[in-house]
Amino acid sequence: MTLQVPDNLAAQAGCTTPELIFGLVVGLFFQGRLSLGQAGEALGLSKPGFMERLHDLGLPMPYSAEDAHHDLDAINRVWPSPQPSAHS
Repeated sequence: MTLQVPDNLAAQAGCTTPELIFGLVVGLFFQGRLSLGQAGEALGLSKPGFMERLHDLGLPMPYSAEDAHHDLDAINRVWPSPQPSAHS
């Protein structure tokens, strides 16, 4: 797909064309329309590379309590807590 935007849009926004595309992708990511991987791929970056760009710009990663809960569940499945010894 080719996206056509007016030639002067980047100039009106005070940015370059790559910055305009980056802003579009970041906006779609923060709206939940693109995943982290999709956004990075659209910009030719890895997931960590995209996360680093957001960090460099002072943009916080969206991370909800539900995300934290899922991550904690995954950690507990991979590294379960040791069970107390019956002899303790």
